Formats: sequence, C-alpha cells, structure tokens
Amino acid sequence: MQSAVLLKIKSLESTFTTSEYEISQFVTEHPDFVIANTITTLAKKINTSEASINRFCKKIGFKGFNKFKIALAQSTTQFEKLNQEDIDDSNLLEYITADYQKMAVNTCALLDEKTIEEAAATIVLSRKIFLISIYPTSFICDEFAFKLRQIGLEVTHLKEPLEAQLSISNMTSDSLLIAVVPSIVTKDIIPFLANVKKNNIKTMLLSSNDNPKIDNLIDIKMITPDHVMANNSLTLSNTPMISLIFDIIYATILRDNRALRQRKLSSDTIINSFQAADSSRYEW
Repeated sequence: MQSAVLLKIKSLESTFTTSEYEISQFVTEHPDFVIANTITTLAKKINTSEASINRFCKKIGFKGFNKFKIALAQSTTQFEKLNQEDIDDSNLLEYITADYQKMAVNTCALLDEKTIEEAAATIVLSRKIFLISIYPTSFICDEFAFKLRQIGLEVTHLKEPLEAQLSISNMTSDSLLIAVVPSIVTKDIIPFLANVKKNNIKTMLLSSNDNPKIDNLIDIKMITPDHVMANNSLTLSNTPMISLIFDIIYATILRDNRALRQRKLSSDTIINSFQAADSSRYEW
C-alpha cells in the first residue's frame, strides 16, 4: 500500500495536465525530497514553475504547497508507523485488523471535505433518492437507506438490474441516484447510468474502480481503495470502506441540519423503546 496522500494523487492521475502529471510522478517517486525542500527548490528540480506546483496542490485538494507538504509528511510518517508495527502474520486478528486500518486511512485520503459536503447537501435536497447496489454492496445500502428514512427522506433501494431499469421512469430531475458498485465495469452499469443521465437526474457513484470515461455520467464520485491492494486480499472486503463513507456523509447531514438531527434523535427514541419492550419479554 502507498501512503494516503500518494494514493490520492494516483487516483487523480487521469485528470492531470502534462505538467501536473510530471509533478505527480516526481512527488510519487521522491516524497522525501518534496518534504525536505522548498517550493523553489522543487520547481528547479522538476524544471517547472512555482505557480504550476501550487496549482497542482490545489487540484488534489490542498490550499497550497506548504499545506500539501505537511499532509504528505504526516501521511508518510503514519504509513511508515503502520508498516513498522510488529504484526505477527500468524495472528489473523492483528494481521487483518492492520489491513483494514490501512484501507481506512487510504479511504479518507481519497475523500475531500468539499465532495462530502456536496454529497450531503444533494441527498437532503433530493425529493426522491434511489439506491442501486450490486451484491455484496446491497447489505451496506440497506443500512444507509434505513438511516436516511430515519430522518424522513424517501429512499428506494434497487437490487436487481431489471428493477433498476424500470425505476428510471419514476425518477425526475429532483431525484438522486446513488450507485454503489464494486466496479464501474460491472455488467450493464454504464448503459444504465447513461440512461439515467439522459433524464437530467443527479447521480452519485461509490466504487473501488475509477474510470475517467464515466465522468460525464456522474455528478459526484467517491472512490475507495480496492481490497486487492491489501495483504489479505482473499479475505478482505471493500464494504467496510463504503460504510465508512456513508457514515461520514450521514454525520455531515446531521451536523449541518438541526431539524434532521432532531428527527434522528426522535427515531432513536422510538427504536430504543421497541428494543426495551422486546427485551422485557425475556426477563424472568
């Protein structure tokens, strides 16, 4: 696994200009040099301008070179600590937990606050929300749909390709489609997104696979690190990372909307009362 910031750079590679790509390659190959030197020294080393470096830093989500350099240093240090931990690979409890910890760090690195806030605002403002999932992401989507219903939002969860196709006629310009798929090359997902886009419906994608070819079909895109990058790729799942993103979006919704936060508290009170009633049946 790469450090979180370097992974973020890698995920945005397809959007870079020639100059930005050259900067990204140098940063990826020589992070220690970048951390240890000034923007002036770096510009001379890469044979580019300081302005180009600052534009590159802003494109990947930082206000400028200094903020980027600090994040890179922190990310690299954190990654080294994770790698240097004395994990006994025969102890599966420690070994797999360490893998998930690294994936969580990298997932957060691929996100930015602006995208999360846009996702949260779009969800709240949508009249109807359609969640389309492909196994095994359906379990995570069931939970997220339940959470959104708790705060009074109208959510339809689509689990079958035919069901999804038929639902397009029920979507309007004030609807939101959230597609949660392991890969955007999953059979039929691109034609489906194209049909949705024709109706001017807002779309959000969560996937572990990115492809610039679908950028014109998606309004909001969030990518998680693929579990195949982990040591235990045969046993690990991407779904906890999708759940992490959903929780961050949900927390943002509740943070920014007092009325919805109160609805959530009211829903929790009702749920807790039902749980208490059920448990009393088994008390002797």
